[in-house]
Amino acid sequence: MAPKKPNQQKKAPKVIPHKDNYARVTYLYQAANLFSASPKYEVLSRGLARTLDLVSKKTVLKLSPELKRTLCKKCNSVLIPGLSVSIYIENLSKSKAPHNDSLIHKCLKCHEIKRFPVGKNRAYVVFAERDDVRSDAK
Repeated sequence: MAPKKPNQQKKAPKVIPHKDNYARVTYLYQAANLFSASPKYEVLSRGLARTLDLVSKKTVLKLSPELKRTLCKKCNSVLIPGLSVSIYIENLSKSKAPHNDSLIHKCLKCHEIKRFPVGKNRAYVVFAERDDVRSDAK
């Protein structure tokens, strides 16, 4: 029997384990995002975001950095620029060197501050966004 050529071998399709948990988290995020636009449903939105956080921790899901950056860790509100979060760049160094820049997200509900260093390596790409890691990259 002749050995198979490498280009004839079929690759197994990528299967996402616990797809139902990801679907639940996605639904909770979309609902929290929808209700966060109205001040009338702010409490409901925060409750849904809190449930999203608890479900992701209980089922040990790896959430994307984009999703995690849109939720406040202190008050569980959805962070929408201009509506519930103010975003600005800050440089506290004496020399004001550009490699010391920090992107600041300040929640307007609880005044919690998140700092993201942006000046150190401007070519840095988050692990989940790299082309060789992304599942939708072709």
